[in-house]
Amino acid sequence: MDVIFNGPADHRVLALTIDDFPSSGADRAEAGTMALLDLLGELDIPVTFFAIGEQVSKHRGMAARAVAAGHELGNHMWRNQWSVTLGREDFLQQLDDTTAAIKADLAAADLSTSLRWFRPSGGWFHPPMVAWAFSRGYRTVLGSIWPLDGLGIAPPEQAQRWFVERFANPGGIIVLHDSQAATPATRHTLEVVVPKLKQQGFSFVTLSTLMGSC
Repeated sequence: MDVIFNGPADHRVLALTIDDFPSSGADRAEAGTMALLDLLGELDIPVTFFAIGEQVSKHRGMAARAVAAGHELGNHMWRNQWSVTLGREDFLQQLDDTTAAIKADLAAADLSTSLRWFRPSGGWFHPPMVAWAFSRGYRTVLGSIWPLDGLGIAPPEQAQRWFVERFANPGGIIVLHDSQAATPATRHTLEVVVPKLKQQGFSFVTLSTLMGSC
């Protein structure tokens, strides 16, 4: 029941993870989550989206779009509320409701997927929380490359791009965000940094591929 911060360092691979998915629905084709999904297709990289259940329920079909495009989903709780503040009952309710929302969205498109990964909203955790998530079949994942986006006060885009490229390392887990405020910077960062990292010999994989059978 350990917390995962990075994967094995024996290959030049990175797992890109994006929190707070989905920030918007298919009605915003030129912006938000749809534009992010389009960019990921152009870059030809898979990601692991950590989904907020409330957002999955609100923006129906987006979870299914992500899985159909080859991406992976993780559980980021029902709402954007610090998970560390929740007691066991409330924590498990949010975790289970998010699982149900994801599965329902996929089932509507005749899709299914395994859900292995949990990331606490707010990024803080305690040992009981890790055990609670594990009781539902989830491993807790944080990350090793986070440019401090998603905090409400966004870092300058140039600094965000520099940080991701500078600290990329074999087995690294990148954390970015898909939210109304953060998604434009996430897209701009990926547009610049992903081609550079590929030129340096890095490839991008989902968390499940990075971690294998761990």
